Amino acid sequence: MQDGGPLTSPGLVEKPHSYRYEVVQGFFLQNGPQPKHMEFEDMLERNFGLIDSTPERWKNLRMDVKKLQDDAPEGTLYKVMFLGRHGQGWHNFGASKYGVDPWEDHWTFLNGDGEITWGPDPELTPLGISQARAIQKCWKEQLPFNPPISRKEIRWYVSPLTRTGQTMLESWGELLTGVPEVWEDWREIYGSHTCDKRSSRTYIAERFPSFKIEEGFAEEDELWKADDRETDAHMQMRAQRAMDRLFGTSGASETFISVTSHSAILRNLLAVLHHQPYPLATGEMIPVVVKATKIPPDQLGETPVYPIHRVRMD
Repeated sequence: MQDGGPLTSPGLVEKPHSYRYEVVQGFFLQNGPQPKHMEFEDMLERNFGLIDSTPERWKNLRMDVKKLQDDAPEGTLYKVMFLGRHGQGWHNFGASKYGVDPWEDHWTFLNGDGEITWGPDPELTPLGISQARAIQKCWKEQLPFNPPISRKEIRWYVSPLTRTGQTMLESWGELLTGVPEVWEDWREIYGSHTCDKRSSRTYIAERFPSFKIEEGFAEEDELWKADDRETDAHMQMRAQRAMDRLFGTSGASETFISVTSHSAILRNLLAVLHHQPYPLATGEMIPVVVKATKIPPDQLGETPVYPIHRVRMD
């Protein structure tokens, strides 16, 4: 295991983590201090929530983050992360069709209802595709203002599930000039719910040939168990591990990072980042300026468990 990342995808062994994380406020509306008060469609109209609305907004963001980095002591790093939840999948449609309690008590453990199929590893609905394309449209509208999405500035990461792969491609389109990296740690909470069982490595490679699958990625899903559901504490452990890997010496050199993932793992990632509770609707993306501080060796310890504020956003 190097920089908190697994050598093999099922190697979910806890280790002392490398960094403490916090959110830098003052750049994006979503980051606080005011709680969530706008729909994502409104954020799209406001440059993804960027507070600076001047024509120089993205240039200013680059300069401000660079200054933070230049002035930072050794062991402190800054990155800007664009955290996106996948568009509506057929499991989300099923949950809406039957309601929360019937879904959680019965339907989520099945593969479908005879009319629609939501497991394992469902695809996006037509609405989900349109939600993802709304992100792409907004990025294209930002192009005259030079957003930080060139290949030299940003790196893309994606969960191994089909709905996130589709969302990645639909939300970036021809703007995706780099190679998205598939990491197991970005996947959704796993176990019992059929929608969260991933496809084989062979299928992912064939379905998304432009993606780079991390080394050691298991052929079959060795993590999903029909009778065992992952906990928030465990999701926070792997969210922290993914962040340590991202910020580590073998991680991303780019300042800007795109992650296309899922509601539960992103909810726990935001907790690890000490971000305010911010439930993401399907297709929603939240930008976060992250400060990482290297933990001295004598202070290394296990991942603390942070409280989670649950709001269902199908």
